[in-house]
Amino acid sequence: MFGPSPSPLEPRPDWSHLVPAVLRNPRTELEAGFTRLRTMLQAEGTQTREMLEIYGRATQGQASSADIDRANRQFGDLLRLAGLGAFFAVVPGSALLLPLAVTTARRLGINLLPDSWEQQAGLPVDGRPDEQVKPRQGS
Repeated sequence: MFGPSPSPLEPRPDWSHLVPAVLRNPRTELEAGFTRLRTMLQAEGTQTREMLEIYGRATQGQASSADIDRANRQFGDLLRLAGLGAFFAVVPGSALLLPLAVTTARRLGINLLPDSWEQQAGLPVDGRPDEQVKPRQGS
């Protein structure tokens, strides 16, 4: 009806490239995803501790304006994480909608993801490199 049927001896076309990796190796892909998530959350935890240290020094007048700017960016990242948590808790099907929301927001110039997550994904981050926290001068 639709042409000759392929001979059983002819090689069949390889369609495996059309199947997402998560469906081919679900356990491996999930483990890799959770490992990346753990790494990103550890980075956020480290940056949050640095933010609190900077704010502590700022209350004593010992923090530079660059340090305070970096701490304020990290505080913004924490607010973004809280927004993502609310998105997952409130919106049904959010696991499917989140990539669409992030992509649409980036096109509109809005960052929904924390800076360290975007760096981990290889995305440009506001043109501002994240600096290391400078050690405390005399305690």
